[in-house]
Amino acid sequence: MSGRGPAPRAAVGGLVHESSTFMVDHLGTAGLAAFSCHHGPDLLAEFTGTATVTGGYLDACASAGARVHPAAHARAEPGPAVGADTYRELEERLLSRLREAGDCDVVLLDLHGAGVVVPDRSMDVAVLRAVRALLPRAVLAVTMDLHANVPAELLDLADVVTGFHEYPHTDAADRSRLAGELAFAAARGAVTPVLGQRRLPMLLPPSPTVAGSPAAELRDLVREIERRPGVLACTLFHGFPYADTEQAAASVVTVTDGDPALAQKCADEVADRLMTARERFRTVPLPPERAIRQALAGGPGTVVIGDGSDNPGCGGTGDSTYLLRALLDVPEPTCFATLWDPETVAAAVAAGVGATLPVRLGGRHSWASGPPVEAEATVRAITDGLIVQTAMRRGKRADFGTCARITVGTCDVIVASQRRQVLDPEILLLHGCVPERYRIAAVKSVSHFRAGFAAVTDRMLVADAPGPTARTIEHIPRPGPTRLLWPMSERPAPH
Repeated sequence: MSGRGPAPRAAVGGLVHESSTFMVDHLGTAGLAAFSCHHGPDLLAEFTGTATVTGGYLDACASAGARVHPAAHARAEPGPAVGADTYRELEERLLSRLREAGDCDVVLLDLHGAGVVVPDRSMDVAVLRAVRALLPRAVLAVTMDLHANVPAELLDLADVVTGFHEYPHTDAADRSRLAGELAFAAARGAVTPVLGQRRLPMLLPPSPTVAGSPAAELRDLVREIERRPGVLACTLFHGFPYADTEQAAASVVTVTDGDPALAQKCADEVADRLMTARERFRTVPLPPERAIRQALAGGPGTVVIGDGSDNPGCGGTGDSTYLLRALLDVPEPTCFATLWDPETVAAAVAAGVGATLPVRLGGRHSWASGPPVEAEATVRAITDGLIVQTAMRRGKRADFGTCARITVGTCDVIVASQRRQVLDPEILLLHGCVPERYRIAAVKSVSHFRAGFAAVTDRMLVADAPGPTARTIEHIPRPGPTRLLWPMSERPAPH
């Protein structure tokens, strides 16, 4: 393609899942019902104008004047590894739509990078193998989450690989737009993408790119590298520490314009800096009770506390009660969102707004959840749980399922029938809970809430309790290969 030739043809799709192998024992495997699926015109309606990976791809297509074939996109909330039958069905849906597209110049795929098909197969590599076999001549671009686990084979299958720089992931659309632009440039012969990688014998605990953090310093380094002549993209992938597979590891991926030596040099530079700084990434746990005391000791105003050990965005059960139990002892108004408890939601709906009923909140998944909270609660509101996100994934809908706001003592608890991470205040506002009116607002999230609640307060903490998605990743029992990586092992095996 060159000059004023025909408009490039681009297929857009994705299969997105962040899979925790530790959660299979607690939640089973991720089935088809867990995935939100869109294809054809529905895909365009769902993602156009949103701050998502697919939204960024569609922006890149518009800028390139491309003829877009919206293929198929499926995404589930992070959770246990994906069942084999579910994966096969989702793969066939994507391939079927790509077959309809015919020969494409460019294929733009939204992948997480930490997808696992039970027991330990990389879902992302499987997708790329299938797409590459179907469309061998297309320029294949992939955008992945900052927490991707990136095996070397993935780079053999894709032509362009980018990932998020920010955590919270507020730059998803920017990074996919870059991937799309590079793919179109490669398709018309303007650049020749070459990939370089360095995998490290380590996994990082959840490490937000907040000011003064080592994660922010590494982010700034990869941004600086991207401004160097000949460098097209550079990403530090933290890895996903809740997948105990051979693929799991931190890595650096660099894309250069026809210069493999430069790609490797840049990847090595970032990797060496990370290895030197690794001890600064260790998590100092803050138990729920101490987090509450610290929040109350800081003067008036709202404090937002993330339930860091039970984040559905890491695959957590979403019904751990440790932080909720500590919150119930606070004599001032507090709120908690959301607790995944379909049984309590059903009981609240049956009782109706204004009713008082006995509840047994959460604690339904053994040690992953803690003991249930038994109390008397008053039903304050019932909603459909549908919101539009305003910070991360801005403009994209989210469905918490039927929800109930109940009051236990001085705490308003939003109970949901779908397991979802809280990214911003919208699910609270839907239930009449204005965050600024509470002394403490606790949310099921470990880092992403920081972007969504930044307009509410700058006082944010993360509480740590026991659980298979705890931030202290070195304390999680793991029988598989990641036990040999730092910080699980002080002498990590070579990678």
